[in-house]
Amino acid sequence: MKQLLIIFFILVSPHVLRAEQNRKFDPEAYRMEMKNYIIKKASLSADDAQKFFKLFDEMRTKERALFRKTRINKHKPPRTDEECRKAILQKDNTEIELKKLQLKYHESMLKVLPASVVIKCLFYAEEFDRNKLREASQRHGGQRKEHVKRSNKERKQ
Repeated sequence: MKQLLIIFFILVSPHVLRAEQNRKFDPEAYRMEMKNYIIKKASLSADDAQKFFKLFDEMRTKERALFRKTRINKHKPPRTDEECRKAILQKDNTEIELKKLQLKYHESMLKVLPASVVIKCLFYAEEFDRNKLREASQRHGGQRKEHVKRSNKERKQ
C-alpha cells in the first residue's frame, strides 16, 4: 500500500508543480490581497480603509495606464539618434506625469485622512509590491538575482 501511495505522489507531483508554475496572474486577487495586507499592517478602521482605497484604486488604475504607455515603447526599440532622443524625453515626461498623478492623489488622501495613516498605507503598499515581486522572482528560479550577482561581480572587476 505504501509503495502504491509513493508511486502515486511521484506521478502526480510534476503535474502539481507545473500547474503552480503556470498559474495566471489574477489582478483582482492581487488587489484584494494587497488591501487586506494594508488594512492589517496599518490597523485601518473600516471607514479609513474605505476612504483610502477609493482614492488609491483610482490612482493605481491611472498609474497602470502610464506604465502601459512606457511599455509600448519597449517593443519598438529606437534605432537612430533622433528616435533615441525622443524615447528618452518621452520616458522622462511619462515619469513626470506619474509623479504629478501621485502628488494629486496623495494630496486628496491627505484631505480625508491623517498624514500618519496615509504614509503607513503607502509604505505597506510598496512593501507588499516588493514582497510579491521577490516571491515571483524566486518562483521563477531566481534568475533576476543571478543576473544581479553577475552584474555586481563584473562591476568590481
